[in-house]
Amino acid sequence: MSEEEKPIRVVDRRMFTPEGELRPGFQAEEPAEAAKAPTREPPPAPAAAAPPGGPDGASDRTTSQAFVTLLSFLASNVYAALGVDPMTGKSLSRRDTAAAQQMIEWLAALEQKTRGNLSFEETDLLSRALYELRMAYVEAVRPPGREPPRAGG
Repeated sequence: MSEEEKPIRVVDRRMFTPEGELRPGFQAEEPAEAAKAPTREPPPAPAAAAPPGGPDGASDRTTSQAFVTLLSFLASNVYAALGVDPMTGKSLSRRDTAAAQQMIEWLAALEQKTRGNLSFEETDLLSRALYELRMAYVEAVRPPGREPPRAGG
């Protein structure tokens, strides 16, 4: 099939809605290879194995469910600290913006320290989550009645 005949498919894979709520039914996508082949454990490496990534330095990274769960856990806690119930999106009576800021900083440190060691999906998920959490934090600490500056105006 040529490039012109392929249909274009757009999928919204963001973790959060524009309102900052966790998207209902959000699940990180697994790479196409993982969906096709059954999960197998790799054979044990010999004692004098080549360095990870092979001779050209590229490695076959897959999305770790534990990593996705960690991001989801931290993101949910940031939203809770910002006074938003992560499950319903409703406002909570308590806010702890200092705790939210600390957890966002943890995620930023995680992003920096894992740079180059994550799969594309994990990197994308982490960067999108950080962006959305930072925007939610800015919204939460903005003084009441103050509108954000408009672009082009």
